[in-house]
Amino acid sequence: MRIPELLAPVGSVEHLKIAINAGASSVYLSGKNYGARKFAENFTLNEIHEAVKLAHLHNVRVYVTVNTLIKESEIESVLNYLNELYAIGVDAVLIQDLGLIDLINTHIPKLKIHASTQLTCENQRKIDYLESKNVKRVVLPREMRKEEIENIQTNMELEIFAHGALCYSYSGQCLMSSFKGGRSGNRGTCAQPCRQLYKLDNKKDYFLSPRDLCLYDELKEIAELNIRCIKIEGRMRSKEYLAVVVSEYRKALNKLKSNKSSKTENLSLVFNRGFTKGQFKNTYQKSLRPGHLGLKIGKVIKTKKSQIAIKIDDNIQNIPEKGDGLLFIKGKNDYGMEISQNPLITSLNHFNKNKIKEIKDLSRKNKVLIIKKVRQNKRNDFDLTDSHVYLTKRNSLAKAVKEIENKGSSFIKSKLILTFSLKNKYPHLKGRLTLANHKEVSFEVTGTVKFETPLKRNVSQETIKKQLSKLDNYPYQITQINMNYDGSLFIPIKEINKIRRELFEGLASEINKLYENEKEIIRLTKNYSKRSDEIAFSYYTNNLEDLSEISGIKRVYLEIPQTDSINAMVNFLKEAIETAYPKDYELIWKWPDIAHDGLIKSLNKVRGILNKMHYPIEIMSNDFNGDYDPYSMNIANTESINSLENYKVITVSPELRKKDYEDIIKNCEDNSKIELLVQGSVELMKTRYGFTQKIKNSQLVDEKNNVYPIQKSLSGEELIIFNSKDLSLIEEIQYLASIGYVNFSIDGRFKNKDYIKMIGLYKEALNGKIKNKEIFKNSTKGNY
Repeated sequence: MRIPELLAPVGSVEHLKIAINAGASSVYLSGKNYGARKFAENFTLNEIHEAVKLAHLHNVRVYVTVNTLIKESEIESVLNYLNELYAIGVDAVLIQDLGLIDLINTHIPKLKIHASTQLTCENQRKIDYLESKNVKRVVLPREMRKEEIENIQTNMELEIFAHGALCYSYSGQCLMSSFKGGRSGNRGTCAQPCRQLYKLDNKKDYFLSPRDLCLYDELKEIAELNIRCIKIEGRMRSKEYLAVVVSEYRKALNKLKSNKSSKTENLSLVFNRGFTKGQFKNTYQKSLRPGHLGLKIGKVIKTKKSQIAIKIDDNIQNIPEKGDGLLFIKGKNDYGMEISQNPLITSLNHFNKNKIKEIKDLSRKNKVLIIKKVRQNKRNDFDLTDSHVYLTKRNSLAKAVKEIENKGSSFIKSKLILTFSLKNKYPHLKGRLTLANHKEVSFEVTGTVKFETPLKRNVSQETIKKQLSKLDNYPYQITQINMNYDGSLFIPIKEINKIRRELFEGLASEINKLYENEKEIIRLTKNYSKRSDEIAFSYYTNNLEDLSEISGIKRVYLEIPQTDSINAMVNFLKEAIETAYPKDYELIWKWPDIAHDGLIKSLNKVRGILNKMHYPIEIMSNDFNGDYDPYSMNIANTESINSLENYKVITVSPELRKKDYEDIIKNCEDNSKIELLVQGSVELMKTRYGFTQKIKNSQLVDEKNNVYPIQKSLSGEELIIFNSKDLSLIEEIQYLASIGYVNFSIDGRFKNKDYIKMIGLYKEALNGKIKNKEIFKNSTKGNY
């Protein structure tokens, strides 16, 4: 059993020190740009350099997130930023953008790449592709189940999230914030629309707000899998959250080495929305509220004007005290308060007999906590009886957090051997330091003041050893002190202290040199080799009837409606191929954007059967291995387009702006390889979580009464939430064609048969004639 690396989130310099002290093996942080948490404090380049020095001194690795989509205008600057990170000596960078992976391999090949969870690598095909691209580690989606992780075959390191917030959508597959509020999750500015209230079948709730992930109790199972690293989420959380969560997981992992299990309530006392084991255990629970919930401690059994009686759960260790915070939840009502006076603890037996007699033994079962109300906490407007009670703030925990903050220590210390001697009567100190990664550095210092014959007393070996043993807050463990000195001479003690300090500083500097690298300015050149002016349209459908009606277009992307039957899939495609055979378009089978390996196996089986029947068909898939690429691959620049050499046509991201589209077409090598979605419902979320209730009407309604249609994926395992309005760029089509775009797609999935008329309307619009404008009245241009 291998104990996994513990990776902590760091949003500031202060948080970095806490993460180190709390026991992190590694940290991840971001610069001011290109990180998926733009609203965290984040680091300047100089601060990253200092952070790397500090972390490496403490045997802690530093990974920098550059895990947003990169726009065309940013490519050269982000590549030079990555080169700066390489020179600084970061241990790896987390990347989402496919083009950036190729650029790193070309220009900074020694910089280690970790594939961000934003790349949504949920199947073996994607894993294999990334491994072929020299990616060293992949952060798996939070939606991966234990058995799916267990079956992955790769030489890459696997990293999973173990604790923290869950997105309702697969990371990298959510456009809701972008289309709903103009703030892109793929660009680090998510507005968290999933934490808002929605209506479903006229019931209002936080349907898209999952509880927070907690795999603390699953650490043994995780260690037995091929998982190299567990990740704590929370670069925007408080220092208390960071200190408590990292230290609790560190203690549990340390116990795991001795095959011991751990229990804790402390994880519930820092920010959480309630806990779930998530898809790792194939579970889903929505949060009761989008904010902090705390540790559930019991239930209110009686209230009076001046007091609240709470039956405490027998297994609770954290008994509330004065100054602690409580949250009462009853149905849709909640009320928070701080305990203003010392509470009293009695037994349930005493309470039932109306004898409020305090008990001292807090390990007793059937305890009742009596809280006195004061004027400021009598303001709740509902009866608290039968409410569930949560401990939200624990004052005594602040002391433990302060200790971690001030500890100045790290999980693994470097081993130091010191050798003290005299060099022409000057004190000489040599240190050989072995780091946790088994690399060695050495340094030596010679003092500037000589040893002398003592007038009164000599300086003994023991005295020098004592001074050399002082660590000055350096994370070194002195394993040996060699003394080449007989103890018969004299020197001021301050001179011994001086060479010790100089040696420690010198060793720290040598550690830094181990990681730093040379850098050069990188300049990129463009190759414009192919230009086409032949306009072509593509049409998405999941309706066989459309195939006989569609005409005058180049491609049809056909998606199979939900089924779990291989025969049904084969028959659907067989009929589709026969219908399309005499038509003038090319038929392409669109695979689901999310396809775990169980589904991939079925899809390949269907394809094999069709090939044996001499019904070949090309594939649209986002697994880096298809013939055609859907917009879910989040292509945002020409480098990403060039990296996908096998693809014939690539659809760029629909969340880009007009300027981005202009930059891409201006710099692309072959404009006939690029396609734009110009009409249809955009998929805003793809989720594996579903809803906790059976739904009748497949639509979600937000507080502004925008209606978001919901559809099931082919496997039925995922739900797809579409935008409330159709994307429509009909007014821009003529301009887009004039700047060089030649491929345009219309998404007619889940539409009625009249939607096919959009093809003709767009062709007319290319000639400057926009007919039936009322059809597009309730459409949106998205971010265009």
